[in-house]
Amino acid sequence: MILPDYSKINLKENKRIIVIGTGKASALMALAVENLLGKYITQGLVCVPEEEIEKKYPLKKIILQTAGHPYVNEGSIAGAKKILALVENLNENDIVLALISGGGSALSELPLETISLADLQEMFNLLTKVGATIHELNTIRKHLSKIKGGKLAKIAQPAKVISLIISDVIGDDLDTIASGPTAPDNTIWQDVETIVQKYNLKGKIPASIAQIIDKGMKNEIEETPKKTQPFFKKVKNFIIASNAVSCIAMKEAALDIDLNCKILSTEINGEAKDVGAKITTAINNAEKNTLLIASGETTVKITGQGHGGRNQELALASGILLKKSETIVIASIGSDGKDGPTEAAGALMDKCIIKTAKRDNLDLQEYLTNNDSYNFYKKVNGLIITGFTGTNVMDLILALKMKE
Repeated sequence: MILPDYSKINLKENKRIIVIGTGKASALMALAVENLLGKYITQGLVCVPEEEIEKKYPLKKIILQTAGHPYVNEGSIAGAKKILALVENLNENDIVLALISGGGSALSELPLETISLADLQEMFNLLTKVGATIHELNTIRKHLSKIKGGKLAKIAQPAKVISLIISDVIGDDLDTIASGPTAPDNTIWQDVETIVQKYNLKGKIPASIAQIIDKGMKNEIEETPKKTQPFFKKVKNFIIASNAVSCIAMKEAALDIDLNCKILSTEINGEAKDVGAKITTAINNAEKNTLLIASGETTVKITGQGHGGRNQELALASGILLKKSETIVIASIGSDGKDGPTEAAGALMDKCIIKTAKRDNLDLQEYLTNNDSYNFYKKVNGLIITGFTGTNVMDLILALKMKE
């Protein structure tokens, strides 16, 4: 087996190969690993969304564990316990092959002893509602977990740990993807406290979690593992796919059909409605026969009572500034095929949708203010529904200005 920038590993010299994983892409990753290394694998388990279980992948050595997303559930905790059982008591001749992708933070989790599942769910529901970024969410996850922020790699010692990672975070930060179970953590307890204060969550978060944070701030709970710890010399983390790779592939495809094409950014972030406005302004000002590509992950600060996801909200916001006279189409989708708590991957915006909304007396601004993008798009038939894709490289945004 040859790994990039690493060395050849003689599988016959290793006692056991244990495959573990967590994330939206982990089922397909497990299938690929079994196809390549089947006879060498001792056993394995990966935590995946329910949709992946239903596909009945022909796996023989690696078990698929149903788990929760976007919130931790009993399956997430059960899966984490099974993974721990696989990696405990290994020796230096063993290999742990970790398959990690976006969504892994929720799909496998084992909170510190005093934190209940209900408290954990409440905490991250609060953070989501106030629009906390993925880096902020995962900073807190790492400190409330027994397996995140490098802790899983530490438990697996003295075995070799090799992680193959599909990135779903801006900057491909190893300690943020799936909350970095095999990567050294760059955050500290003070960062957790700062996030809680930033969103005025003091007195709102569950008491068990408030107590844990207080103990962490008093150095009564050990910090997450840092890069200076010697055991990380036996851990190798590799990014094997990312949104940048996807954007480059889309650009190449666009150039093949003679479109002018530009990648605006692979690090899009901020409020979805604000990003939608910026993308619209850029395509309004572009030449005809131009495709603009962007990727990243926005957030939505929920102030209304509606239903939707960040990609649908971005697309809806774009319609407010879209020049009605131009032949422009804007699409925003979650690469995993699921946008927020909806069955849609995202949505479209063009002058036909605007015309339909006007005909049916649907006020775009009113739906946007109420964070009700899903119900708007359901009425105008503008949802993009792909089904679960089995991967996750953040959100993909396309803006096309066509020829007349």
